[in-house]
Amino acid sequence: MTYPFGTRLAGYVRRRAWLAALRLRYPRARFGALCDIRQGFRLTMAPGSTVRFGPRCSVDRVFTVESGGTIDIGADTVIGHHCTIAARSSVVIGSDCLIGELVSIRDHDHATLDDSVSTRLQGDVVAPVRIGDNVWLGAKVTVVKGVTIGDGVVVGANAVVTSDLPAGSVAVGVPARVVKERGNE
Repeated sequence: MTYPFGTRLAGYVRRRAWLAALRLRYPRARFGALCDIRQGFRLTMAPGSTVRFGPRCSVDRVFTVESGGTIDIGADTVIGHHCTIAARSSVVIGSDCLIGELVSIRDHDHATLDDSVSTRLQGDVVAPVRIGDNVWLGAKVTVVKGVTIGDGVVVGANAVVTSDLPAGSVAVGVPARVVKERGNE
């Protein structure tokens, strides 16, 4: 469906105004040129933390970012609706990535070593998350602390990524496991 030029122009102006408002509201966050951040964007930044969106990123509605460390999202990455990215240390997402709806990416988890102490009181275990370029995370994927996902990886819907995935692989399941290499369809 093609929309009339006036409608497209009005949408463009509205999105640019929204991005300008976000830049004012979150002055420590960096939004690259021509980012498209939709309504419902929520950002929590601890002192000293950084959040950067590369140029031409597209973020669908109701997106939550919690940063106590560094979050860096590469150019041309598309993030679906109702996603959460949370970092106490570091979450780095490469360029040209597709992140489906309801995806959760976190670099921390609750400590559970001492069963005589409430889990709530044991603190956190933190390890950086790295996601390469041209990665596709399907709907409802969960990426946990300490994981590195190589360039060109495809992760199927509902998978839970608990260990590193090599470049060019296709992974599915809970926990996610490599089932084939891309290009060998």
